[in-house]
Amino acid sequence: MTGWRVSAFAALTCLFASSSWAGDTCSLAALSWMAGDWDNASDPARAQERWVLAPDFVLMGSSWEFPQGKAGYAEAMTIRQDGAAVSMFLRHFSGDFAHAWEEKDMPMVFALSKCADTSASFDGRGANAGEHMTYARNGDALLISADFLHKNGPVHVEWHMVRKGD
Repeated sequence: MTGWRVSAFAALTCLFASSSWAGDTCSLAALSWMAGDWDNASDPARAQERWVLAPDFVLMGSSWEFPQGKAGYAEAMTIRQDGAAVSMFLRHFSGDFAHAWEEKDMPMVFALSKCADTSASFDGRGANAGEHMTYARNGDALLISADFLHKNGPVHVEWHMVRKGD
C-alpha cells in the first residue's frame, strides 16, 4: 500500500473502532450502571429514585418526591429501544395518583443523545424538544440534572442522589 492508503486505512480503522466503542457505550446494556435504589442526598425521606434492569435490557424506573410543604409527585419511567434510537419514556402523577400530568397517550420522550461509561444525556422529542436530562454517576453518587421549558421560561433542576444501602 502507498503511504496515503495506509494513512486512510488507519484513519478509517480508528473511526470504526471509536464508533463501535461509542455504540456499545450508548447501548441499553451499557446503561446498567443506572440500576439501583437512590435516595435524595440531603433529605432521603423526601425523594427517591429506583432503576431496575428488566428482560431484554429494558430499564424500568420509578421515582417520587415530596418537597417540604408541597403535595409531591410520582414518576414512572422506562428506557428502551425506540426504533434505531434508545429513548426514555416518562409520565408524572400527582402524589395521590389522582391526576396525570401528561396527556393520556402522550408520555414525555427523551432520546439518548450522548453517553460515556457512567453518564447519559437525553434530548426531548416532540412536545419536549429543547429540553434535556442528564444522569451522571460517580461511585455511590448520582446527579440527575434537567433543563425544562415551562410557560414562564427555562427551568433548571438537579437532584443529588446517593445509593441506598442494602
